[in-house]
Amino acid sequence: MKICPYCRSPNHDSYQLCARCRRLSPAEEQRRRHATMLLPQKEKMDFVPAGTTPGEHRKPGATLSVPTGGPPAQPAPRPGAPSGGKPIMQTLAVKPAGAPSPASSPAELPNDFTSCNALAMQHYNAGAYDRAEAAFRRCAELNPGDVTVWMLRGVSLRCLRKVDEALSCFDRAIELRPDNIDAWRRKGFTLRILNRTEDAIRCYDRIVELNPKDTAALNDKANALDDLKRHEEAIKVYEIVLKINPKDRYAMDNKEATERILKRKAAENYRSQFFGPKPI
Repeated sequence: MKICPYCRSPNHDSYQLCARCRRLSPAEEQRRRHATMLLPQKEKMDFVPAGTTPGEHRKPGATLSVPTGGPPAQPAPRPGAPSGGKPIMQTLAVKPAGAPSPASSPAELPNDFTSCNALAMQHYNAGAYDRAEAAFRRCAELNPGDVTVWMLRGVSLRCLRKVDEALSCFDRAIELRPDNIDAWRRKGFTLRILNRTEDAIRCYDRIVELNPKDTAALNDKANALDDLKRHEEAIKVYEIVLKINPKDRYAMDNKEATERILKRKAAENYRSQFFGPKPI
């Protein structure tokens, strides 16, 4: 077991993200600092720091290229890489939204849905979210009922720090398909970015209604309850996860960490009751 240097919680030896404080390990921080010097494998594309998004746009096996004389090329971070200990809004900042590129010009976007959607996915998978958002916006005009288009446009906007607009896209996707679990999950994550944790919990509850064995949604709900200092409720949710999957390491580690918090609070209450407040 390795101890997190920030919150002193135990983690497994190969951990990248602390299960308690959600901060990167020192080794992972160093690796990502090096990765930010790399450039995407696209011709004259704007610089996009590697590993700074939730990982929804990455394809397995994607690689990065570097200019002549730079550091050696490294593989891109694995899909779904955690965001680390920084505030969520900082981890989503892939690159600032600037003037639209020529490829994003409405005049140059295809007028048929299939071609426009293919172009949007090409930009999305490359991490060019300003171009991807413009293309997905055209796709939504051509086919307003496509749920996936609304969700991916929302993710693109979220990565451009346009979180309120992203939330509107996820709401539209849910309006089109109220039983779409991915839309509810992305909405919940976006609400947590906006510090609307109670609303995010309601999204996770809706996911559990649709799929009672969705351990990812249950873990997210428990984590949100921990953020609200509702530790007893969080432990009950972690126990539900462990009944569904007794080997869920995330739930096991977080449950143990939450129990330690409650024990520490109980000890502090006992001390203050009999010995007065702890001296400064």
